[in-house]
Amino acid sequence: MIEIVGLTSGSEFEAANHIKNKILQLWPDMGQSKEDVIKIFCGAKLYSYKVQDIDLLIVGSFSKHRHFDAEYKFFPRGNESFIPKNAYIKNFILVIEVKSHDPSGVRFQDKVGFVRYRKTEGFVWEDVTEKNRTQMFEFKKYLGDQKVDNVYVQDLIFFTGLRENDFPARPHNFFGIDSGFERILNILGQISGPKRGESRSAFIEFGAEEDFKKILSPTFPLFKQLDPTPIDRRRMDRIASGSVQEDWVQELGSKQIILKGRGGVGKTVIMLQMAYKAFDRQNKRSLVLTYNKALVADMRRVMALLGVPRSIESGGINIDTVHSFFGRIMYALGITNSEDNFLEAYEEKKDNLLHFLKEGAVTTDDIKKLIAQKPDRFFWDLIFVDEGQDWPQNEIEILKYLYGVEKLIISDGVDQLIRDSIADWPKGTDREILRTRRLTRCLRMKANLAIFVSDMAELLKLENWDLEPNIDANGDRIVIVEGNYFKDYKFHNGFCEEAKNSGNYPIDLLLCVPPSLVDHKNKKSQAAQFLLENNEKVWDGAIQDIRQNFPTDREQLRIVQYDSCRGLEGWTVFNLAFDDMWQYKYNQWSKEPRELGGLFDTKEDMAAAYAAQWCMIPLTRALDTLVIHVSNNPSFIKDILLSVKEKRPDFVEWVKS
Repeated sequence: MIEIVGLTSGSEFEAANHIKNKILQLWPDMGQSKEDVIKIFCGAKLYSYKVQDIDLLIVGSFSKHRHFDAEYKFFPRGNESFIPKNAYIKNFILVIEVKSHDPSGVRFQDKVGFVRYRKTEGFVWEDVTEKNRTQMFEFKKYLGDQKVDNVYVQDLIFFTGLRENDFPARPHNFFGIDSGFERILNILGQISGPKRGESRSAFIEFGAEEDFKKILSPTFPLFKQLDPTPIDRRRMDRIASGSVQEDWVQELGSKQIILKGRGGVGKTVIMLQMAYKAFDRQNKRSLVLTYNKALVADMRRVMALLGVPRSIESGGINIDTVHSFFGRIMYALGITNSEDNFLEAYEEKKDNLLHFLKEGAVTTDDIKKLIAQKPDRFFWDLIFVDEGQDWPQNEIEILKYLYGVEKLIISDGVDQLIRDSIADWPKGTDREILRTRRLTRCLRMKANLAIFVSDMAELLKLENWDLEPNIDANGDRIVIVEGNYFKDYKFHNGFCEEAKNSGNYPIDLLLCVPPSLVDHKNKKSQAAQFLLENNEKVWDGAIQDIRQNFPTDREQLRIVQYDSCRGLEGWTVFNLAFDDMWQYKYNQWSKEPRELGGLFDTKEDMAAAYAAQWCMIPLTRALDTLVIHVSNNPSFIKDILLSVKEKRPDFVEWVKS
């Protein structure tokens, strides 16, 4: 049996059909065979992995070795090369990148292939060999996560606009439109390390039969769909059909744009709206940078649901952490000798890079050459900076040296500073190319939530909290829970059932915890343990390793530490141990005081102001219901909450667990 699964149109599907016909020309019986199976996965998705899209993935497994004629010299592992008298194959896995360029758009440097794309700044050449190899390694990683560890995977590149005489001398992993499937098998004989048998025979086997049965099983999650929830759909619609002002979009790439606003006004969503419109209209390629790994996972999930690519060819949107981005830059420019250990002496290495840029040791031509050599990593039409108020000045200056000021769009969270210095993005920028946009309308929270947050800001002495309530959205409530939250699962589940009855899924909820509720030794938060013991699914983003990948099951309730909650949202948001969080942030400032505050502010005043600013971040995450948990112990923040409850008894509820 041979079948194509996945996409049913487009260039990838045409390539899949072409290869299917070539297989049937070699082995006509494959179309009716019940024992031998070849599946061609067209447009395979590796959700939440570094590489998400694979053009073609071909998996074949045969009950007995199938014969084919050898035309090339084979290179077996551990033996001298030879031309086989007889060649056989038992199974195989091929990760294939499809390119439709004609010969003028392709070039080869030894065994490395490059393809050309026209961009606004001229032509860029993409290293398709490196791209394909990265796909292969990511698919190997995916198989390992599915407990399939001992199979070989081969990367191949199908140039549909080229023929055999357009390629360099073999061996290499390219094939063209005139290649039959027997030619492809011969390529495997050259580069996949076949076994040499008796009488000059060669055998190609990529793994054990039981592993291939698992991969080819109908239950294998290779084509598992990423199902959106109603909130996902609303977020997708807000991004794809958002009513961001037209002149804001027109200025992209010609102005340095700063979006200023407090938590809850939708700065991150507006940035994604602008990036999406740039992609949808002009195939622009945007990079979104943030310090928050949990937010990276969240935004990548939305982009996957929207089907937004991140390629040189099609444009799109890529989301990454600031540290990963600067790590790649420093490694590529020789500031660090590894992408893995760049965080060692990170500040010193950044200062070194900035010094080289200022002194001309790294020139503009060097930067252009780097972008041209690795456009998949460094070519960006636009760069969106999330929570730009946290950026230290050396990172700001490096980014401006690399990409100029006109490509930058910065989200500036008023009163949401969490790092050591106040970022000065306008510094050195001509006023003619600087555009500041002030956002005040609350887009996330319903009216009561916005009123509650404003009351909290006033009592916490956060001045000028100019958050305009959204009077078009009502029906929300705030519940303050005092006592042991983990004592009664039914109590917690009541909130989940309310959200479910409103059409939401667990993934639409968000649960925030302080470090005191995270058991790093056992790699689990107390909240996750509590829910797992009650047969609930969780995405425990409170653990750093988990935050690398976004949740793919909508039955998973998301858990994050307070430090990672910025930019996230939930229909119902649980802020557990909120009094502990306030004290944690107060102590954090006290241990490492920063140079902020007025002339007569005491250390205690500044620590309290810092903790208060942090309180506003988790308080502005909810769409409908906000659950705030505090202990039985007296505390400053508990008194503040009680004051607001007494002022707003109609929609603020206080219960004891």
